[in-house]
Amino acid sequence: MPLSTVDQVTTTDQEAPRRRSIPLVVVWMVAMLGGLAGWYYLGQVLAAPRTMLHLIDLGTYQIAADRVTHGVSVYDTPLRGHTRGVWEFVYTPFAALLFVPLVALQGSVFTWVGGLANFAMLTGSVWAALSVLGYRRERRMMIVGPAAACLLLLCEPIRETMAFGQVNILLLLLVLADMALPDSSRWKGALTGIAAGIKLTPAFFILYFLVTRRFRAAATATGALTVTMVIGLAVLPKDSLTFWSGAFADPARVGVPENPQNESLRGMLARTLGAVGGMQLLWLAAALVIAAVCLILARRLSLTGRELPAVVLCGMTSTVVSPYSWIHHWVWLAPLLIYLADLTIRHRTVPTVAALLVTFLVCSGGVFDLLDLHYGSVFDLPNRSPYALFDHNAYIWLTLALFAVTAFGVPRPEVSSRDEYFGRLVPARLSVAFRNRKPS
Repeated sequence: MPLSTVDQVTTTDQEAPRRRSIPLVVVWMVAMLGGLAGWYYLGQVLAAPRTMLHLIDLGTYQIAADRVTHGVSVYDTPLRGHTRGVWEFVYTPFAALLFVPLVALQGSVFTWVGGLANFAMLTGSVWAALSVLGYRRERRMMIVGPAAACLLLLCEPIRETMAFGQVNILLLLLVLADMALPDSSRWKGALTGIAAGIKLTPAFFILYFLVTRRFRAAATATGALTVTMVIGLAVLPKDSLTFWSGAFADPARVGVPENPQNESLRGMLARTLGAVGGMQLLWLAAALVIAAVCLILARRLSLTGRELPAVVLCGMTSTVVSPYSWIHHWVWLAPLLIYLADLTIRHRTVPTVAALLVTFLVCSGGVFDLLDLHYGSVFDLPNRSPYALFDHNAYIWLTLALFAVTAFGVPRPEVSSRDEYFGRLVPARLSVAFRNRKPS
Protein backbone atom coordinates (compact mmCIF):
# COMPACT_ATOMS: atom_id res chain seq x y z
CA MET A 1 0.00 0.00 0.00
CA PRO A 2 1.60 3.31 -1.04
CA LEU A 3 1.76 5.74 1.80
CA SER A 4 3.39 9.15 1.86
CA THR A 5 5.96 9.94 4.50
CA VAL A 6 3.29 11.61 6.59
CA ASP A 7 1.05 8.54 6.39
CA GLN A 8 3.90 6.26 7.34
CA VAL A 9 4.75 8.13 10.51
CA THR A 10 1.23 8.73 11.76
CA THR A 11 -0.05 5.16 11.88
CA THR A 12 0.49 2.57 14.59
CA ASP A 13 3.74 0.74 15.27
CA GLN A 14 2.43 -2.41 13.57
CA GLU A 15 1.53 -0.53 10.39
CA ALA A 16 4.50 1.79 9.86
CA PRO A 17 7.82 2.87 11.38
CA ARG A 18 7.93 5.33 14.23
CA ARG A 19 8.95 8.91 13.63
CA ARG A 20 12.70 9.27 13.80
CA SER A 21 14.56 11.67 16.03
CA ILE A 22 17.00 14.28 14.75
CA PRO A 23 20.55 13.10 15.63
CA LEU A 24 22.03 15.09 18.50
CA VAL A 25 25.18 15.93 16.52
CA VAL A 26 22.97 17.44 13.80
CA VAL A 27 21.12 19.50 16.40
CA TRP A 28 24.38 20.96 17.69
CA MET A 29 25.77 21.53 14.20
CA VAL A 30 22.63 23.33 12.99
CA ALA A 31 22.44 25.35 16.22
CA MET A 32 26.05 26.52 15.84
CA LEU A 33 25.80 27.36 12.14
CA GLY A 34 22.38 28.95 12.65
CA GLY A 35 23.75 31.17 15.40
CA LEU A 36 26.54 32.38 13.11
CA ALA A 37 24.13 32.97 10.21
CA GLY A 38 21.67 34.79 12.46
CA TRP A 39 24.42 37.01 13.85
CA TYR A 40 25.64 37.77 10.32
CA TYR A 41 22.13 38.64 9.13
CA LEU A 42 21.43 40.80 12.19
CA GLY A 43 24.64 42.70 11.52
CA GLN A 44 23.51 43.36 7.97
CA VAL A 45 20.12 44.60 9.17
CA LEU A 46 21.65 46.95 11.74
CA ALA A 47 24.14 48.26 9.18
CA ALA A 48 21.50 48.93 6.50
CA PRO A 49 17.99 48.77 7.98
CA ARG A 50 16.42 50.69 5.08
CA THR A 51 17.73 48.05 2.70
CA MET A 52 17.34 44.89 4.75
CA LEU A 53 14.05 45.63 6.56
CA HIS A 54 12.27 48.48 4.79
CA LEU A 55 8.91 46.61 4.78
CA ILE A 56 7.60 48.56 1.79
CA ASP A 57 5.13 45.86 0.79
CA LEU A 58 3.87 45.43 4.35
CA GLY A 59 3.30 49.18 4.41
CA THR A 60 1.36 48.84 1.17
CA TYR A 61 -0.83 46.17 2.78
CA GLN A 62 -1.39 48.66 5.59
CA ILE A 63 -2.62 51.22 3.07
CA ALA A 64 -5.02 48.63 1.63
CA ALA A 65 -6.27 47.86 5.15
CA ASP A 66 -6.77 51.56 5.81
CA ARG A 67 -8.89 51.81 2.65
CA VAL A 68 -10.99 48.90 3.84
CA THR A 69 -11.69 50.59 7.17
CA HIS A 70 -12.72 53.79 5.36
CA GLY A 71 -14.86 52.08 2.72
CA VAL A 72 -12.52 52.93 -0.19
CA SER A 73 -11.90 50.40 -2.99
CA VAL A 74 -8.50 48.68 -2.96
CA TYR A 75 -8.62 47.94 -6.71
CA ASP A 76 -9.79 51.12 -8.42
CA THR A 77 -6.49 52.99 -8.12
CA PRO A 78 -2.88 52.08 -7.18
CA LEU A 79 -2.18 52.05 -3.45
CA ARG A 80 0.89 54.23 -3.96
CA GLY A 81 1.20 56.82 -6.71
CA HIS A 82 -0.90 56.87 -9.86
CA THR A 83 0.99 54.63 -12.31
CA ARG A 84 -0.87 51.66 -13.78
CA GLY A 85 0.85 48.36 -12.88
CA VAL A 86 2.82 49.87 -9.99
CA TRP A 87 1.74 49.34 -6.36
CA GLU A 88 -1.68 48.00 -7.30
CA PHE A 89 -3.41 45.60 -4.92
CA VAL A 90 -3.20 42.12 -6.47
CA TYR A 91 -4.48 39.95 -3.62
CA THR A 92 -8.03 38.85 -2.85
CA PRO A 93 -10.61 40.89 -0.91
CA PHE A 94 -10.27 38.29 1.86
CA ALA A 95 -6.56 39.14 2.08
CA ALA A 96 -7.41 42.84 2.40
CA LEU A 97 -9.58 41.96 5.39
CA LEU A 98 -6.75 40.00 7.00
CA PHE A 99 -4.50 43.05 6.74
CA VAL A 100 -6.87 45.28 8.78
CA PRO A 101 -4.99 44.73 12.11
CA LEU A 102 -1.94 46.36 10.49
CA VAL A 103 -3.68 49.74 10.71
CA ALA A 104 -3.00 49.84 14.46
CA LEU A 105 0.77 49.37 14.06
CA GLN A 106 2.96 52.44 13.74
CA GLY A 107 6.63 53.40 13.94
CA SER A 108 9.12 50.96 15.41
CA VAL A 109 6.31 48.64 16.56
CA PHE A 110 5.37 48.15 12.90
CA THR A 111 8.98 47.26 12.04
CA TRP A 112 9.45 44.89 14.97
CA VAL A 113 6.16 43.09 14.38
CA GLY A 114 6.80 42.80 10.64
CA GLY A 115 10.29 41.39 11.02
CA LEU A 116 9.67 39.07 13.97
CA ALA A 117 6.35 37.75 12.64
CA ASN A 118 7.96 36.66 9.37
CA PHE A 119 10.83 35.01 11.25
CA ALA A 120 8.37 33.21 13.52
CA MET A 121 6.45 31.93 10.49
CA LEU A 122 9.73 30.87 8.87
CA THR A 123 10.53 28.86 12.01
CA GLY A 124 7.09 27.29 11.86
CA SER A 125 7.70 26.40 8.22
CA VAL A 126 10.91 24.61 9.19
CA TRP A 127 9.06 22.62 11.86
CA ALA A 128 6.34 21.70 9.36
CA ALA A 129 8.90 20.62 6.74
CA LEU A 130 10.72 18.44 9.28
CA SER A 131 7.41 16.92 10.30
CA VAL A 132 6.62 16.06 6.68
CA LEU A 133 10.07 14.43 6.50
CA GLY A 134 9.04 12.17 9.36
CA TYR A 135 10.96 13.65 12.28
CA ARG A 136 9.61 13.45 15.79
CA ARG A 137 7.99 16.55 17.25
CA GLU A 138 10.20 16.94 20.30
CA ARG A 139 12.69 19.26 21.96
CA ARG A 140 15.36 18.63 19.33
CA MET A 141 13.04 19.79 16.59
CA MET A 142 12.16 22.85 18.64
CA ILE A 143 15.87 23.75 18.81
CA VAL A 144 16.56 23.05 15.16
CA GLY A 145 13.58 25.15 13.96
CA PRO A 146 14.82 28.69 14.75
CA ALA A 147 18.45 27.73 14.06
CA ALA A 148 17.58 26.41 10.59
CA ALA A 149 15.42 29.51 10.03
CA CYS A 150 18.52 31.63 10.70
CA LEU A 151 20.42 29.63 8.08
CA LEU A 152 17.58 30.17 5.61
CA LEU A 153 18.07 33.93 6.03
CA LEU A 154 20.93 33.36 3.57
CA CYS A 155 18.36 32.27 0.94
CA GLU A 156 17.66 35.24 -1.34
CA PRO A 157 13.85 34.79 -1.65
CA ILE A 158 13.62 34.58 2.15
CA ARG A 159 15.80 37.67 2.55
CA GLU A 160 13.65 39.62 0.10
CA THR A 161 10.43 38.48 1.73
CA MET A 162 11.80 39.62 5.10
CA ALA A 163 12.94 42.95 3.64
CA PHE A 164 9.66 43.74 1.87
CA GLY A 165 7.40 42.30 4.57
CA GLN A 166 5.72 40.04 2.02
CA VAL A 167 3.07 37.35 2.67
CA ASN A 168 5.03 34.56 0.99
CA ILE A 169 6.29 32.91 4.17
CA LEU A 170 2.73 32.89 5.55
CA LEU A 171 1.54 31.03 2.45
CA LEU A 172 4.48 28.64 2.73
CA LEU A 173 3.64 27.92 6.37
CA LEU A 174 -0.05 27.32 5.66
CA VAL A 175 0.63 24.81 2.88
CA LEU A 176 3.45 22.95 4.69
CA ALA A 177 1.43 22.74 7.91
CA ASP A 178 -1.46 21.34 5.89
CA MET A 179 0.75 18.74 4.23
CA ALA A 180 2.08 17.71 7.65
CA LEU A 181 -1.40 16.53 8.63
CA PRO A 182 -2.15 12.84 8.09
CA ASP A 183 -4.29 12.02 5.08
CA SER A 184 -6.93 10.67 7.46
CA SER A 185 -7.43 14.12 9.02
CA ARG A 186 -10.78 15.66 8.12
CA TRP A 187 -9.10 19.09 8.22
CA LYS A 188 -6.42 18.30 5.66
CA GLY A 189 -6.79 20.79 2.82
CA ALA A 190 -8.32 23.59 4.88
CA LEU A 191 -5.09 25.55 5.33
CA THR A 192 -4.26 25.17 1.64
CA GLY A 193 -7.68 26.56 0.76
CA ILE A 194 -7.13 29.52 3.07
CA ALA A 195 -3.72 30.14 1.47
CA ALA A 196 -5.39 30.13 -1.96
CA GLY A 197 -8.00 32.51 -0.55
CA ILE A 198 -5.22 34.99 0.19
CA LYS A 199 -3.31 34.54 -3.06
CA LEU A 200 -4.48 32.26 -5.86
CA THR A 201 -1.16 30.52 -6.58
CA PRO A 202 -1.51 27.88 -3.80
CA ALA A 203 -4.67 26.64 -5.55
CA PHE A 204 -2.24 24.54 -7.61
CA PHE A 205 -2.02 22.21 -4.60
CA ILE A 206 -5.68 21.31 -5.04
CA LEU A 207 -4.63 19.67 -8.31
CA TYR A 208 -1.86 17.91 -6.37
CA PHE A 209 -4.45 16.51 -3.97
CA LEU A 210 -6.49 15.26 -6.92
CA VAL A 211 -3.65 13.50 -8.76
CA THR A 212 -2.60 11.78 -5.52
CA ARG A 213 -6.23 10.67 -4.97
CA ARG A 214 -6.72 12.66 -1.80
CA PHE A 215 -10.17 13.69 -2.89
CA ARG A 216 -11.42 14.64 0.56
CA ALA A 217 -8.48 17.01 1.05
CA ALA A 218 -9.13 18.52 -2.39
CA ALA A 219 -12.78 19.04 -1.51
CA THR A 220 -11.87 20.55 1.86
CA ALA A 221 -9.39 22.93 0.21
CA THR A 222 -11.98 23.96 -2.37
CA GLY A 223 -14.53 24.48 0.39
CA ALA A 224 -12.13 26.62 2.43
CA LEU A 225 -11.31 28.71 -0.64
CA THR A 226 -15.03 29.18 -1.28
CA VAL A 227 -15.57 30.31 2.31
CA THR A 228 -12.89 33.00 1.92
CA MET A 229 -14.60 34.18 -1.26
CA VAL A 230 -17.97 34.36 0.49
CA ILE A 231 -16.47 36.31 3.41
CA GLY A 232 -14.88 38.76 1.00
CA LEU A 233 -18.16 39.15 -0.91
CA ALA A 234 -20.14 39.72 2.29
CA VAL A 235 -17.83 42.42 3.67
CA LEU A 236 -16.45 43.94 0.45
CA PRO A 237 -19.08 43.26 -2.25
CA LYS A 238 -17.90 45.90 -4.75
CA ASP A 239 -14.24 44.91 -4.52
CA SER A 240 -15.15 41.23 -4.71
CA LEU A 241 -17.03 41.77 -7.96
CA THR A 242 -14.11 43.77 -9.35
CA PHE A 243 -11.55 41.14 -8.40
CA TRP A 244 -13.39 37.98 -9.38
CA SER A 245 -14.84 39.45 -12.59
CA GLY A 246 -11.40 39.85 -14.13
CA ALA A 247 -8.89 41.78 -12.03
CA PHE A 248 -7.42 38.54 -10.66
CA ALA A 249 -6.44 37.46 -14.21
CA ASP A 250 -4.93 40.80 -15.28
CA PRO A 251 -1.12 40.51 -15.10
CA ALA A 252 -0.81 44.16 -16.17
CA ARG A 253 -1.77 45.09 -12.61
CA VAL A 254 1.65 43.79 -11.53
CA GLY A 255 3.86 45.16 -14.30
CA VAL A 256 5.36 44.45 -17.71
CA PRO A 257 6.36 40.80 -18.21
CA GLU A 258 9.90 41.57 -19.35
CA ASN A 259 10.76 43.14 -16.00
CA PRO A 260 14.17 41.71 -14.95
CA GLN A 261 12.66 40.90 -11.56
CA ASN A 262 9.93 38.71 -13.10
CA GLU A 263 11.44 35.30 -12.39
CA SER A 264 8.71 33.29 -14.12
CA LEU A 265 8.51 31.42 -17.42
CA ARG A 266 6.52 34.30 -18.92
CA GLY A 267 9.20 36.75 -17.84
CA MET A 268 12.01 34.63 -19.30
CA LEU A 269 10.22 34.29 -22.64
CA ALA A 270 9.39 38.01 -22.75
CA ARG A 271 13.01 38.98 -22.11
CA THR A 272 14.32 36.44 -24.63
CA LEU A 273 11.77 36.69 -27.46
CA GLY A 274 10.11 40.02 -26.78
CA ALA A 275 6.63 40.73 -25.41
CA VAL A 276 4.75 39.94 -28.64
CA GLY A 277 1.44 38.17 -29.19
CA GLY A 278 3.07 34.89 -30.18
CA MET A 279 5.03 34.87 -26.95
CA GLN A 280 1.79 34.88 -24.96
CA LEU A 281 0.52 31.76 -26.74
CA LEU A 282 3.90 30.06 -26.34
CA TRP A 283 3.89 30.83 -22.63
CA LEU A 284 0.39 29.44 -22.14
CA ALA A 285 1.22 26.22 -23.98
CA ALA A 286 4.55 25.75 -22.19
CA ALA A 287 3.00 26.55 -18.80
CA LEU A 288 0.31 23.90 -19.30
CA VAL A 289 2.89 21.29 -20.28
CA ILE A 290 5.15 22.12 -17.34
CA ALA A 291 2.22 22.03 -14.91
CA ALA A 292 1.08 18.65 -16.24
CA VAL A 293 4.58 17.15 -16.06
CA CYS A 294 4.98 18.50 -12.54
CA LEU A 295 1.80 16.81 -11.35
CA ILE A 296 2.85 13.49 -12.88
CA LEU A 297 6.27 13.67 -11.22
CA ALA A 298 4.87 14.91 -7.91
CA ARG A 299 2.47 11.97 -7.86
CA ARG A 300 5.41 9.60 -8.38
CA LEU A 301 7.34 11.25 -5.55
CA SER A 302 4.38 11.07 -3.18
CA LEU A 303 3.58 7.44 -3.94
CA THR A 304 7.20 6.45 -3.28
CA GLY A 305 7.19 8.13 0.14
CA ARG A 306 8.89 11.39 -0.89
CA GLU A 307 6.18 13.78 0.22
CA LEU A 308 8.26 16.89 0.93
CA PRO A 309 10.02 17.00 -2.47
CA ALA A 310 6.65 16.38 -4.12
CA VAL A 311 5.17 19.39 -2.34
CA VAL A 312 8.27 21.50 -3.05
CA LEU A 313 8.13 20.59 -6.75
CA CYS A 314 4.51 21.75 -6.89
CA GLY A 315 5.34 24.97 -5.06
CA MET A 316 8.21 25.80 -7.39
CA THR A 317 6.21 24.89 -10.48
CA SER A 318 3.31 27.10 -9.43
CA THR A 319 5.83 29.94 -9.25
CA VAL A 320 7.28 29.10 -12.67
CA VAL A 321 3.91 29.07 -14.47
CA SER A 322 2.51 32.10 -12.66
CA PRO A 323 2.20 35.12 -14.99
CA TYR A 324 4.36 37.19 -12.65
CA SER A 325 6.78 35.93 -10.00
CA TRP A 326 9.04 38.25 -8.12
CA ILE A 327 12.20 36.75 -6.63
CA HIS A 328 10.62 36.82 -3.16
CA HIS A 329 7.84 34.54 -4.42
CA TRP A 330 10.38 31.70 -4.62
CA VAL A 331 10.28 30.87 -0.90
CA TRP A 332 9.79 27.21 -1.89
CA LEU A 333 13.56 27.09 -2.28
CA ALA A 334 13.75 27.10 1.53
CA PRO A 335 12.12 23.67 2.06
CA LEU A 336 14.10 22.41 -0.94
CA LEU A 337 17.29 23.30 0.93
CA ILE A 338 15.94 21.54 4.02
CA TYR A 339 15.24 18.39 2.02
CA LEU A 340 18.65 18.40 0.31
CA ALA A 341 20.38 19.01 3.65
CA ASP A 342 18.49 16.05 5.13
CA LEU A 343 19.58 13.84 2.21
CA THR A 344 23.17 14.99 2.57
CA ILE A 345 23.29 14.34 6.31
CA ARG A 346 21.69 10.92 6.04
CA HIS A 347 23.50 9.61 2.95
CA ARG A 348 26.68 11.71 2.60
CA THR A 349 27.18 10.87 -1.06
CA VAL A 350 28.85 13.02 -3.69
CA PRO A 351 25.59 13.64 -5.64
CA THR A 352 23.67 14.76 -2.55
CA VAL A 353 26.46 17.08 -1.41
CA ALA A 354 26.81 18.51 -4.92
CA ALA A 355 23.04 19.05 -5.23
CA LEU A 356 22.94 20.90 -1.90
CA LEU A 357 25.93 23.11 -2.74
CA VAL A 358 24.70 23.98 -6.24
CA THR A 359 21.19 24.79 -5.00
CA PHE A 360 22.57 26.92 -2.18
CA LEU A 361 24.84 28.87 -4.56
CA VAL A 362 21.96 29.48 -6.97
CA CYS A 363 19.55 30.79 -4.34
CA SER A 364 21.98 32.28 -1.80
CA GLY A 365 21.90 35.94 -0.90
CA GLY A 366 24.34 38.13 0.95
CA VAL A 367 27.14 35.55 1.01
CA PHE A 368 29.17 36.71 -1.98
CA ASP A 369 30.62 39.49 0.14
CA LEU A 370 32.25 36.82 2.29
CA LEU A 371 34.15 35.77 -0.84
CA ASP A 372 35.00 39.40 -1.67
CA LEU A 373 32.56 39.28 -4.60
CA HIS A 374 30.28 42.28 -4.48
CA TYR A 375 27.08 40.69 -5.74
CA GLY A 376 23.94 40.46 -3.66
CA SER A 377 22.81 37.29 -5.42
CA VAL A 378 23.12 35.43 -8.71
CA PHE A 379 20.78 38.00 -10.28
CA ASP A 380 23.36 40.74 -9.75
CA LEU A 381 25.93 39.03 -11.97
CA PRO A 382 26.83 41.01 -15.14
CA ASN A 383 24.08 40.82 -17.74
CA ARG A 384 26.25 39.34 -20.48
CA SER A 385 24.95 37.11 -23.27
CA PRO A 386 24.67 34.13 -23.47
CA TYR A 387 25.22 33.64 -19.74
CA ALA A 388 22.37 35.98 -18.75
CA LEU A 389 19.86 33.49 -20.16
CA PHE A 390 20.97 31.09 -17.44
CA ASP A 391 22.01 33.11 -14.39
CA HIS A 392 19.16 35.63 -14.71
CA ASN A 393 16.61 32.83 -14.96
CA ALA A 394 18.39 30.59 -12.47
CA TYR A 395 15.37 29.50 -10.44
CA ILE A 396 13.50 28.37 -13.56
CA TRP A 397 16.43 26.24 -14.71
CA LEU A 398 16.77 24.84 -11.21
CA THR A 399 13.11 23.77 -11.31
CA LEU A 400 13.57 22.08 -14.69
CA ALA A 401 16.67 20.33 -13.31
CA LEU A 402 14.50 18.94 -10.49
CA PHE A 403 12.10 17.66 -13.15
CA ALA A 404 14.95 15.78 -14.82
CA VAL A 405 16.30 14.35 -11.55
CA THR A 406 12.83 13.15 -10.57
CA ALA A 407 12.02 11.70 -13.98
CA PHE A 408 15.25 9.71 -14.29
CA GLY A 409 16.24 9.20 -10.65
CA VAL A 410 13.01 8.23 -8.90
CA PRO A 411 11.53 4.82 -9.76
CA ARG A 412 7.89 4.51 -10.66
CA PRO A 413 5.76 3.08 -7.85
CA GLU A 414 4.67 -0.50 -8.36
CA VAL A 415 1.20 -0.58 -6.80
CA SER A 416 -2.18 -1.95 -7.69
CA SER A 417 -5.05 0.41 -8.37
CA ARG A 418 -7.01 -0.98 -5.40
CA ASP A 419 -4.10 -0.41 -3.00
CA GLU A 420 -3.63 3.14 -4.27
CA TYR A 421 -7.34 3.87 -4.07
CA PHE A 422 -7.77 2.72 -0.51
CA GLY A 423 -4.40 4.14 0.59
CA ARG A 424 -5.62 7.61 -0.35
CA LEU A 425 -9.34 7.63 0.37
CA VAL A 426 -9.52 6.02 3.79
CA PRO A 427 -7.35 6.17 6.93
CA ALA A 428 -4.29 3.95 6.75
CA ARG A 429 -5.35 1.51 9.46
CA LEU A 430 -8.73 0.93 7.80
CA SER A 431 -6.97 0.23 4.52
CA VAL A 432 -4.72 -2.31 6.25
CA ALA A 433 -7.77 -3.96 7.82
CA PHE A 434 -9.41 -4.20 4.39
CA ARG A 435 -6.37 -5.81 2.84
CA ASN A 436 -5.94 -8.31 5.69
CA ARG A 437 -9.58 -9.38 5.97
CA LYS A 438 -10.38 -12.98 5.20
CA PRO A 439 -12.65 -13.68 2.23
CA SER A 440 -16.18 -14.68 3.19
